[in-house]
Amino acid sequence: MIIQDTEQRIRALKKLMVTGDYPLVSPLAPSELADFMTRTPPDGWHGLKKNVYEEIQLLLRRRPDYAHMFICLDGLDYNGLTLYNLAQAENGEPLWSNIFIRNLEARDNDIYVDPNLKDNVLIGEDGMSVFAYNIIDDCFEIRDKVSTSYIIESHKEFSDFLSAVIDTVR
Repeated sequence: MIIQDTEQRIRALKKLMVTGDYPLVSPLAPSELADFMTRTPPDGWHGLKKNVYEEIQLLLRRRPDYAHMFICLDGLDYNGLTLYNLAQAENGEPLWSNIFIRNLEARDNDIYVDPNLKDNVLIGEDGMSVFAYNIIDDCFEIRDKVSTSYIIESHKEFSDFLSAVIDTVR
């Protein structure tokens, strides 16, 4: 039932994207997703890079409703709403909206590392919010982009989270 709810929300997003003439991204094959979820980090990856990779894998294994999104659509960019992708690339390089790249940049930069996001995997954003999976509380959160300590909404189910973000772009 939870996967069906997620598929229903993704169909609604796809419909909005088609109506608004936004490009749809090809989904991942189930075997590609399964491979990513079980593959060990590349040799030579240590510390933060390895931790980010493993936390994304943990999210995908722990939350099949979220993982299923990638079988329907590998991320999206619609009307200011971005859900990060897993595999998209341009000229062999991951896009700026790649979940690994976004999480690595959020935790390893010279300007500022946000302590409010340390137990979270960033999964997307819009103009006013960041979207995160809270590893400790096992929930999806919509947080204020400027003051990330402020949780606007929290959802135990990914489909409920999707409903909330769809409402912001209708």
